Amino acid sequence: MNLGPYQNEAPPRREVLENGAVILTVPVSSAHSVALGVWLRCGTQDEPAGLGGLIHFLEHMVFKGSHKRSTFDIACLFDGIGASIDAFTTKDHVGFIVNVLPEYFTEASEALADMLLQPAFDEDLILLEQDVVCAEILEARDSPEDLLNDAFVARLYGKHPRSRPILGSHETVRSFDAPMLRREHERIFSGPNMVISVAGNLDEGMRNAVHEHFGPAALPSGRAAPDTPGRDDAPFAAVDEVMAVAHHSDLRLDISSPLQQCYFEIGNLGVHYRHKDRIPLGMLTNILGGGLSSRIFQSVREREGLAYSIYNYTDMGREVGLVSCAGSCSPDKRVRLEELVRSEYARLLGGGVTSEELASNCAQIKSQLVFSLEGVTNQMGRAAKDEIYYGRFLPVSELVNRVDAVGQDDIMRCAEQYFAPDNLFTAVHGPVGA
Repeated sequence: MNLGPYQNEAPPRREVLENGAVILTVPVSSAHSVALGVWLRCGTQDEPAGLGGLIHFLEHMVFKGSHKRSTFDIACLFDGIGASIDAFTTKDHVGFIVNVLPEYFTEASEALADMLLQPAFDEDLILLEQDVVCAEILEARDSPEDLLNDAFVARLYGKHPRSRPILGSHETVRSFDAPMLRREHERIFSGPNMVISVAGNLDEGMRNAVHEHFGPAALPSGRAAPDTPGRDDAPFAAVDEVMAVAHHSDLRLDISSPLQQCYFEIGNLGVHYRHKDRIPLGMLTNILGGGLSSRIFQSVREREGLAYSIYNYTDMGREVGLVSCAGSCSPDKRVRLEELVRSEYARLLGGGVTSEELASNCAQIKSQLVFSLEGVTNQMGRAAKDEIYYGRFLPVSELVNRVDAVGQDDIMRCAEQYFAPDNLFTAVHGPVGA
């Protein structure tokens, strides 16, 4: 596969400010816009005990006015310069993303820094946002997939903090007050915990704007980030503890509900994103239930018509991960579907993968790597995630070489470790008695 310009990628320009914040700049000369991202190195798995949902709530509250601007002022400013702004919270990190034309970058950078670093935490707005987030929690509970996934993840991860839902609970969200939010904001939105990534049609003035708005005068050093990236094969001793908690009892969870469909997840603990099995496990997941030609998609949907939606996925966190086959089916087809998924895993363990399957999935994974780099937002996000996850830039050529190095022995080792049918945990939500 000829990677063309990606074969000789230049890494982002990396600078560490006096306050510990990292600035990454990725020039994309052909771009007509700029993507500015501010990323926090911690996520919901790093929340203090008893404060589940805190980081997601802080993500909401920084939009609710600063000492300088009201909520409406912030909205009008970004709309007035034609910028799009988005934010998200995961278990590993938090991101705030602005896409803007180059001529409006300085205004966007100043406004983003103001709302992130100087939130007002008005008591009345805290109460209003608690209503909003509690409504979001109820909405997630009304979603069969979300409710099932929360239960599935909680059972597999056991006592590990990654088992907690991102949104928190009504009780924890209602407990948040202004003094606590200010204290936790100062700790979390600190220099060592922040990565500012910029990609697109850049000039030196943009770099100077980021230095000004996120430098030591605006952003204190604070405490260090919760985790420092290690080697790709760094061990995680707590996996054994999590496995014991998750698997010492029944390997099944049925949530009875009067739905039209049965929603299911069938999976096991996997690996963290620095583990040596990360790439072969990702390839194996794709072979099983990734593309249209994958084994489970062909067997369950194309040959027997048991489900419209079925797929395999991996969740790889800082310390632990999981693998799952998920989807939905009619209640009367659930038993046969579960049998078929397990039989496909057993067939893989008994017969291995063909050289054609391995070659096809190498091509798929490599193509996905390159496709994911198109666009300034993806380039900005990739630079930030590499910094947060690995502490360094990972060029596409290195990842492609790792994919090419995966052999059938690597695939089979992962199959035996993570997809043995007798070790799988199954969670179902729906009319399970049907």
